[in-house]
Amino acid sequence: MLISRGELRLAVAAGLSNGFAAMTGLAYGFYSPLAVVSVGTGSYGGAIELGRQRLLGTLLGSVLLLVGYWGLRDVPMPIAIAITLAALRLLGGWLKLLVGYKVGGLIVVMGWLSHSANLGTWIPLRFFWTAFGVLVGLLSLRLFWPTRSLDTVLRQYGELFSDLRRTYQDLAQRLLNSEAQGPGIEDYKRLRARLISLRALRPALSVELGEGASRHPSVQLVQCLDDACSRLVMMVGGMVRRAPTLNDSALIERLHEGEAALLQVLGQRLEQWEQRFSARRRTLPQPPSSALALPQAWLDLNRELADPNLNRIPLERLERIAARLLLCRQAEQAMQDAERTWASVLPR
Repeated sequence: MLISRGELRLAVAAGLSNGFAAMTGLAYGFYSPLAVVSVGTGSYGGAIELGRQRLLGTLLGSVLLLVGYWGLRDVPMPIAIAITLAALRLLGGWLKLLVGYKVGGLIVVMGWLSHSANLGTWIPLRFFWTAFGVLVGLLSLRLFWPTRSLDTVLRQYGELFSDLRRTYQDLAQRLLNSEAQGPGIEDYKRLRARLISLRALRPALSVELGEGASRHPSVQLVQCLDDACSRLVMMVGGMVRRAPTLNDSALIERLHEGEAALLQVLGQRLEQWEQRFSARRRTLPQPPSSALALPQAWLDLNRELADPNLNRIPLERLERIAARLLLCRQAEQAMQDAERTWASVLPR
């Protein structure tokens, strides 16, 4: 696909904004499409925050430019600009502007060096066109192929479930076939990095949902998924660090078969999660209708663990097996807890 819907939407919105600016005949209309591009590349919730920061940065930079330009006339220009930029950085940090203070800095420098003769017209027109571009960008995200933060977050959770499913299946295959290549530490790091990137999307979701977002079912569902994925990813790291040894006894192989059976069932369950979160929807996805059915081989492990022959196995080997079984139990519990919470947070 040569061009995505998001890229087409951005091009259309920027073009409409630029066309309107040209039709009005007002100066500095090019700031409008620049604002559209700056806020229109993500989700609606993220665009709200970017637009807010851009407008605050523009306003703050304009005020400090006027104060510095007229109040520091007797100070050499390089020093005066440096003092104004330092004040902008301090105030921007106090207002928690991550992007806006950069916009303000550009206004200070450009206004001082290029527009000092017409600050009275340049500042109001720049603010007007910036506000107009932000508005057009928000409307495009809302009206043309809407891009909601919730849809983005849930879709990416579906992709994470897909990665987890493949990893769990590879772990099971490694237990059943000693020659199979199981996941390594790099696979664990990749899963953890994906989970961290997902957490970075949550502030935009809260902004999009507005006041009381913490009580919204969407946020509660995302929190539930984050808790479950955190435990499921940690399980992968623990299993990778405690890989099964070669040439095990028949008893240990039966223990590994129980582990593999559980991992296969968890992988199948993750596939059901993946299907629910990857599909297009108008409402929040529903959890699986039936409870997680544990395999008999996993349930029979209690009998295997009571076998007196386990006492003949070296202590280090037993500790490794116990740690793996505990990790599997934690993954099973994580999925069951998540599905109970998932069902409870959905609107009745």
